[in-house]
Amino acid sequence: MNIKRIRFDEFGPYRDWSFTTGDNGVQLMYGPNESGKTSLLEGMRTLLFGGTHKAYGPMTGALDVDRNGESYYIGRKGKQLDFYSPGNPAIHEEPAQHWWHGIDKKTYNRIFALTLDDLQGLDVLQEVEVRSRFFGAEGGEHLGGAVKDVEKGATDLLVASSNGKRRINVLMDELKENRQKLSQLAEHEAQYVELQTVFHSTEQTEMELQNQLKEWKEYRDGIDVVLRAWDTYRRSEEARMHMQQYNSELALSRDEFLRLDEEIKRARDNMQLWQEKEAALMPANFSPDSPFGTYGQDIEDLIQQGAKWEQLRRECEEGDAYIRKVREQLEFSRTLHSAWRHDEPMAEDINWFDGERLASRLRTAKEQLLHWQDRKPAEATDEVPTANLEGASLPNFSEEEFAKKEYLERELDRILMDIERVEARRNSSGSDAQPTILPKWLQRISGIGAVIAVLVVLAGLLVLESALYTIGGFIFLILSMGLFWYATWRLHNGNSEVSKLNYELQILSSRKSDVEHQLEALIKAATPTASPVPSLEGAAHLERWIQEGHTLQGIYDEALAAWQNWLPRGAAKSLDEDDFFGLKHEYDQYHEQLRTIEGYEKRLAEHKEGLRIIEDQAMALWYNLGIEAPVSPTELKRIYNQYKNFQQNKIVWEQKEAQRKSFRNEYDNWHRKEKELLLRQQELLHKAGMESSNEYRQHLIDEDQYKQWQTIYKQSQVQLDLLAPDAENKDLFYRRLREGNKDNWLDELAHSEREIASIEDKLATLYERRGQIVEAMRTLGSDQEQHQMLQEREALRSELESALEDWATQVLISHCMDKAQQSYEQEKQPHMLELASSYVERLTGERYTLDILGINKGVALINNNGERLELKFWSSGLADQVYLALRLALAKVFSYQVESLPIILDDILVRFDENRQRSALELLAELGKNQQIWLFTCQRSVYDMAQSIMGIDCHRLSRS
Repeated sequence: MNIKRIRFDEFGPYRDWSFTTGDNGVQLMYGPNESGKTSLLEGMRTLLFGGTHKAYGPMTGALDVDRNGESYYIGRKGKQLDFYSPGNPAIHEEPAQHWWHGIDKKTYNRIFALTLDDLQGLDVLQEVEVRSRFFGAEGGEHLGGAVKDVEKGATDLLVASSNGKRRINVLMDELKENRQKLSQLAEHEAQYVELQTVFHSTEQTEMELQNQLKEWKEYRDGIDVVLRAWDTYRRSEEARMHMQQYNSELALSRDEFLRLDEEIKRARDNMQLWQEKEAALMPANFSPDSPFGTYGQDIEDLIQQGAKWEQLRRECEEGDAYIRKVREQLEFSRTLHSAWRHDEPMAEDINWFDGERLASRLRTAKEQLLHWQDRKPAEATDEVPTANLEGASLPNFSEEEFAKKEYLERELDRILMDIERVEARRNSSGSDAQPTILPKWLQRISGIGAVIAVLVVLAGLLVLESALYTIGGFIFLILSMGLFWYATWRLHNGNSEVSKLNYELQILSSRKSDVEHQLEALIKAATPTASPVPSLEGAAHLERWIQEGHTLQGIYDEALAAWQNWLPRGAAKSLDEDDFFGLKHEYDQYHEQLRTIEGYEKRLAEHKEGLRIIEDQAMALWYNLGIEAPVSPTELKRIYNQYKNFQQNKIVWEQKEAQRKSFRNEYDNWHRKEKELLLRQQELLHKAGMESSNEYRQHLIDEDQYKQWQTIYKQSQVQLDLLAPDAENKDLFYRRLREGNKDNWLDELAHSEREIASIEDKLATLYERRGQIVEAMRTLGSDQEQHQMLQEREALRSELESALEDWATQVLISHCMDKAQQSYEQEKQPHMLELASSYVERLTGERYTLDILGINKGVALINNNGERLELKFWSSGLADQVYLALRLALAKVFSYQVESLPIILDDILVRFDENRQRSALELLAELGKNQQIWLFTCQRSVYDMAQSIMGIDCHRLSRS
């Protein structure tokens, strides 16, 4: 049984405290004095066996235990027990009764749960409870209790003393006094004698009934013996069957095989040791087969380009940011153009020569038409149509004039739609502003400065590779852009959107007035008006003037149509010939900045290509080295540092080559020895006719199993011999066990109980009748005192006979049971002493063993020289080691007979020296493989020592 978890809700100094054990068999709890170790021991005792502690009061807590692979919960709250297995009904028995055959708390405390004071002395070996449980047969605890009860019963009946006050002693004294009194009384009556005869007849009847009762009781006791021996008999049969199963005719060389097996294990341990030493020579984080050895030159080559890599990465990041910023500024500058619409892309290829020619042609036609207007003759009246710069239309339209009229009307509609659109946008903006005169020379200077700044930045980044030039160019560019913004703000009242719309509305209004004036002049020129009759010369001159006007008007209309058709995509529709150079200037300025950006992008693409080549080399290197981190110069530096460490470790590794070869030779020597041992083991296996060492080991295990079952069989036979009746009924006893059925014997037991009850009822009736006879004898007696004495004599005789019979029975039973117990103890005690002797030898560093042969002379030790060391010559530390060995051996014997209980040891190593403390810890760790052991200590040295021993979980005790 193993304790998995302890919980104290309230006990002594503990409040809401819990502890979960480790995986190993030994749980070492370290804590200074007054840390609660002894309180924890008392709490574990109380949880296992119940009761109320004198100092700490009732227990409130629980244990989680594991028994045979099944979990159990043992909880206590005062006298209330909560005992169950999860998922199963509650168990109403105490764990000691349910599992451990009723072992009491006192015996558990003397053997399993020990303080240093409990450990002292050897009187525990003489206690009847310990002898019956640990050296007796199965059920020894019942046998020991029965022996004590029988001895006490016999002593309560009679003592060998003239002054004894036991029951038989008192009855004999009273009967002697009665006879003395009756000898003085001589008178008897006949009727009294008759009644006395009847009284004696009742005694005969009683005897017959008593005989029947005795027969039925013997029959019942025989059945009871069969039922009590039933489980033991079945176990002996099971043991006999397993003996047949594990019995083997093979002659196995156990000692030789185990010796070879141990030497093979030792060889393999040494192989592992030298292999670990060889591995320890290798520097940390170093492998001779590391890819750093293969790709070291690639790392060196790449690290040479590290500075260039970082510069390219930085320049590409800065270049991308710069291009984004310049393009945003370029797009913003388009919104400031007056001749180009920003909502439509600008035409790529424009024939500026034709545009300039058409603008000059339109300007000449316009000037000629205005000059013709200024040369109006005196003969012309106000009704005579004057020149219309935008064409004319007469009520009687010619085909050409009608087309001009429709064109002007469509142009006027477009201008009106643009005005409505601009007014709507201005109204949605909410505020108004008045345009100012644009300082164009300031805009041109700022544009030229921006171009120069871009060229300086490009030269600093790509040609000179100078940070000073680059930073200066950026500062100059920022100042140029600021100057351009200031000029634009001056033009549009602080670069407001409303000011820009007002400026555009002003241009559209001027264009609208021109178109309306042209349309009005065309209609007016075509309208016939009355004019005074001029002279013939004046009329001829007027006619020539009018004809010249029509000719010039046609030239102007044709030039205007050509100009309108030439306007490129994205240009404002209301531009006239005077806006040509502004249109061209804005176009040249935009495309000059665009070409500058494209040139910078080309150089940036070259840088990116160089960066890509370096990063491709790095990615290939990363792949070869098995590195998953992102490719970067920082990661390259880290890899380079690792490569340098690898080179240094490689030098150290090469310097230790001689020592490594020495370790390898040691490993090879032990490897050869392992092969030799394996060959010898193979010969042993071949001799036994087996294929593998596991098969041989299994046969050895079967042999051990055979011996264990043989021991169980012998124990069962001894117990059956103790339970069996005398030789006369022994065959009947075994025949009943072989042929009977437990249920049938239970029915027979119930039947015999009914018969016994019936006979006892008859005896009760007889006793009642006898009482009546005695009463009549008392009434008819001539002498009341004689009558009383006679009755008293008969009663005393009857009571004395019954008491003597009981005493003889008790003495005989006590003698037989004592002999049986002594016989079994003589068989079992040597095994316990052998275990204790081996433990003493381990604890004392093989200096002492128990004197088993001289155990009858008293417990003593034998040293390596064969000298006997008696108890009075033991030191206190040696005595503690012997007492501990005896307790551990007793616990081991109990685990064989019943099961292994947790052993709890509180500060028992305080008088051990360091070597024997280590020996004790190693012994406890070995025993802990099959039995849970709790070791409490206040010594830090023991705690530190235990941490280096396998099989021990070390904990610091804390009550919080």
